[in-house]
Amino acid sequence: MATLQALLQQAKQVFPDEAVARFFVQGIANKTRFELYADKSSVSQDILDEAQKLLSAYKPNMPVQYLLHKTYFLSYELYVDERVMIPRFETEDLVMKTAARIKNPAAILDIGTGSGAIAIALADIFPKARIVATDISADAIEVAKVNINKYKFADRIQLCPADLFPNIIDGKFDLIISNPPYIPDNEIKSLSPTVKDFEPLIALDGGKQGFEVTAKIIKTAKERLNPDGLLALEIDPGQAGLIKSIVSWAEFENDNQGLIRYAFINHREIIEKSSAFSAVSAVKNKGG
Repeated sequence: MATLQALLQQAKQVFPDEAVARFFVQGIANKTRFELYADKSSVSQDILDEAQKLLSAYKPNMPVQYLLHKTYFLSYELYVDERVMIPRFETEDLVMKTAARIKNPAAILDIGTGSGAIAIALADIFPKARIVATDISADAIEVAKVNINKYKFADRIQLCPADLFPNIIDGKFDLIISNPPYIPDNEIKSLSPTVKDFEPLIALDGGKQGFEVTAKIIKTAKERLNPDGLLALEIDPGQAGLIKSIVSWAEFENDNQGLIRYAFINHREIIEKSSAFSAVSAVKNKGG
């Protein structure tokens, strides 16, 4: 019988990157990285048969997460396939940085939920919160449903097929969070084949400047946030100036590479800044 190490050596012949081969073996055998190297026992025939089947199905540049139908987000193992984008480390940080900025939100809106990763993480962090998760893709909603049911959050996370904001939900939210598509459409072709040839275009393409969806969310969010509500966004590093042109009081945080990646907009500041702007404009007009 083959060992995990033997299976890893075989996977290295198929995958171009050792880390990907390691992820494959860990995923199919349900082992930690430590166990992958420390466990010298034989691999069951069922695992070997499944590994052979999947390795035969592998296509060049195919993300290993789609091959395994498995990825990890914070402490959650999620089902993924080519109907949804694979959650990134940056989005994990969006969740954690957002959670540090808001206390006990009662109502949360997750726009563009994809696999449901953000909604699931927030449901766990804020156990009393009611969460609405939207996505324009009916296919993505189906994938999110699988993950939400797995973690038994169906009674607290309401999935809603919608273009950004839910049109069947009354009321406002304490937190609106989103990792919207933010890649300029003319840059899609320059992305890695692993991304552009497999991940859903609708989750990547942010329009001409990569800012169309983000701008819509910012301009509409003020109508759907409670007075102390927070809008939290994952963004392209080059979009901070565009966001400032809409809401000059937006706050930004960097990702682990030192790039601006997260925008936070407080609704109370929207009201206060808008009121102050209106007052100044009135004085200027009166003086003019």
